[in-house]
Amino acid sequence: MKLKFGTKLSYGIGGIADNTMYTFASTYLLFYLTTIVGISPAIAGTITAIGSVWEAIVGPITGYVSDNINTRWGKRKPFLLAAAFPIAIVSTLLFTSIDASDGFKLVYYLIMTLGFWTCFGGFFVPYMAWGADLTEDYDDRTVLRSYAYFFNQVGMAVGMVLPTIVVDKLVQIGMSTEFGWQMVGLMVGVVAGGGLLICALTNHISDDKNYVKAPTKQKILSLGKLKEMFLNYGHILKLKPVQYIVFASISYLIANTFFSSDRVYFMTFNLKLESDEISLTMLEITLLGIVLVPFVSILSSKFDKKYILAVGLGIGGATLMVMRFVGISSFTGTLVLCAVYSIANTCYWQLMPSVIYDVCEVEAFASGEHHHGEVISLQALSESLSMAVGFQALGIILEGAGFVSDNAEQGAEALSWIENCFDFIPGLLMIFAMIAILKYPVNKDVYKRMMKLVDKGGEEFTPAEKEEESKLKKILKIDVKK
Repeated sequence: MKLKFGTKLSYGIGGIADNTMYTFASTYLLFYLTTIVGISPAIAGTITAIGSVWEAIVGPITGYVSDNINTRWGKRKPFLLAAAFPIAIVSTLLFTSIDASDGFKLVYYLIMTLGFWTCFGGFFVPYMAWGADLTEDYDDRTVLRSYAYFFNQVGMAVGMVLPTIVVDKLVQIGMSTEFGWQMVGLMVGVVAGGGLLICALTNHISDDKNYVKAPTKQKILSLGKLKEMFLNYGHILKLKPVQYIVFASISYLIANTFFSSDRVYFMTFNLKLESDEISLTMLEITLLGIVLVPFVSILSSKFDKKYILAVGLGIGGATLMVMRFVGISSFTGTLVLCAVYSIANTCYWQLMPSVIYDVCEVEAFASGEHHHGEVISLQALSESLSMAVGFQALGIILEGAGFVSDNAEQGAEALSWIENCFDFIPGLLMIFAMIAILKYPVNKDVYKRMMKLVDKGGEEFTPAEKEEESKLKKILKIDVKK
C-alpha cells in the first residue's frame, strides 16, 4: 500500500531536526570552540569526539528500546516528543561563551556537548526506524526519504547557512560575537524541537498496531536484555550487506566531517572570504540539494538507487581530489567545488537511508524477525564514530600543522593542511565509499525476490521457494535461518 501525501509530508518535517543539529555541530562546533571560546584545536577535537562517541552509545540503546517498547503512542513517537524541549535548552547552553578558567571551560563544554548528542541520539534512530515501519515498498521508501531529505535541506539552511548571517547581523547592530552565537544556538534548538513536535503530533499512523496495555511493568534494559541487545548487534554485523553499508557510511561520513568542519577554516584563513561570501557558499549547497531532490528520485527509480548513489559519490570524490592539484584560489573556485560536493551529499543523504531500510529486510530474511531500530541504529553509530574520528583527526592535524586560533594569519604548513582537509582527504574517502556501495549485493530485483520470502511470515517454503532461498543466500552471502 502506497503512503498518502500527508503521511509523507508529516514524516518529512521531522528531517528538519535531524539536519539542523547535525550540520550545525559538524560545521561550527569545532570552529566555535577554537576561535570563539579559545580552546586549543587538539583539545576541542577531543571534546567534540567524546560527544560523538557518547552519541554512538545512546543511538543503539534507543534503537533497541524503541524496537521493544510498548506504548499506546507507538514505538517511535514517544522518543521524538521526549527530545523536543530539552534540545532548545542544551543547544543554547552549548553555544554560550563563559568567562572561566581553562579547566572549567573544558568540563562545561564537554558536559554541554554530551547533552547535545544525548538529545540527538534520543530521537534520531527512532525517527529513522519509523520510516522503515511506515512502508516496505522499495520505491516508496525512496520517495519517503525524498520528502525527509527536502526538509533536511531546510534544516541545513538553519544549521549551516543562517549562523554566520545571524552572528554578522547582530554584531552590526552592536551585539557581541559571543551573544550572536548564543542566539544561533537558541535558534537551532527551537527549530529542531519544533520539527520533532510537528512530526510526532501530525503523523497519526501508528508504528505499533498491535499495542496491548501490559498488566505489569516490564524491564526493557535489564542485564539479560542488554546481553540480548549486544548479541543481536553481533548477529547483524556479521551480515555481509550490513558490513558493506557500514563501511560505506563510515567512509563518507568521515569525509563529510572533514569537509564540513574544515571549510569554515579554509574560507576564513586560506581565501579570507567575508562572512556574506561564506554564507553564500553554504546557501549554494542547500539550494542545490533541494533542486537535485527530484532528479535523484527519478534517476533512482529508473536506474536503481544503488548505482545512482555510487555514481554521485564517485563524481564528488574524484572532483575533490583533482581540485587539490588544480588549486582553489578564489571564491568562484569554492563555489564550483561546493556545487560538486552537493551532488555527492544529496545522493548520500537522500538515498543511503532508503538503502538502510532495505538492509532491515535483509536482516529479517536472515533472522526471521524484524529489528528495524537496531539495524538503523548502526547508521547512527556510523555517524557518531565517523564524526568522532573526523573531529579528532582534524583537530590533531590543525594543531600539528601549527594552527594558532588567535592569529588572523596562519603559516604556510597550516594553510596547506587546511586545504588537504577540505578537498583531497574527503575526496579519497568518498571513493572508498563508492567502492563499498558497488560491492553491496542488494538491488531492486534482489530486494523483490527476497521480500516474497520474507512476506511468508514463517510459513513452510515450497520446493521452488527453498531453491530461491538458496540462490539469494549465495547472492547476499548470509546464513538464512528458517
